[in-house]
Amino acid sequence: MKGENAAVASTKVNASSKMSEFFRHGSVEERRAVYLMAANVAINEQKDVIRSVKSGEFLITKRK
Repeated sequence: MKGENAAVASTKVNASSKMSEFFRHGSVEERRAVYLMAANVAINEQKDVIRSVKSGEFLITKRK
């Protein structure tokens, strides 16, 4: 039993996500553009939270 699990584990191929494949094989320009876009989205979301706290409306909603 124990040996069977080890054999199965040793032959299992690690699947990677499409995003990790992109960052592994994408060009520097493409990776930089994706990183910059994600960073800008995060910064804008933080600014929205700060604005809502300053205005006193502090409502937390989940974005889809």
